[in-house]
Amino acid sequence: MLLFCSQDKRMLNSLAAAYLLVAVFVFSPTIQGQEEELAEIVIPDDCMQCLCEASSYCNLTAPCTTGSQYLCGPFLMGVNYWADAGQPMLTPDEDPNGAFEACARDLECAKKTVRSYMTEFAQDCTEDGVIDCEDFARIHVLGKSDSCFAKMEGLPFYRVFRECRDKPASV
Repeated sequence: MLLFCSQDKRMLNSLAAAYLLVAVFVFSPTIQGQEEELAEIVIPDDCMQCLCEASSYCNLTAPCTTGSQYLCGPFLMGVNYWADAGQPMLTPDEDPNGAFEACARDLECAKKTVRSYMTEFAQDCTEDGVIDCEDFARIHVLGKSDSCFAKMEGLPFYRVFRECRDKPASV
């Protein structure tokens, strides 16, 4: 058993306090910066339009897909995507049965869902130091996890997305 004199104890306490202060100063700005960055996520309307165009040519009347994935609405979102975005509904008293389909098919509710999803899961998928429309496209199609770093240049979605983004701005 080790015995410490009071001077040793004071020194250990001072050392522990110093380590704690260093940890707070080193990690605090990073955590605060991340929170501020995510709080400022804004998806411009032109970006939303290109996500919609690339998903379904913004088809507001297309039926939900059947097959390997059940996707609905102009953004072709799945029920898990909608749930991860907080399950927005057209009206607060809406019957939860069918709420996903109703929201996904309604352009404003679908936009709200996409914006909520992007705010929740925004990350710099292109590793260029900014979170922008390119990142939102990757998150929308490839998902909220590290899968957004995968290549998507060969996907039909990406071709339409790039065509939309590369159009000159109309006045």
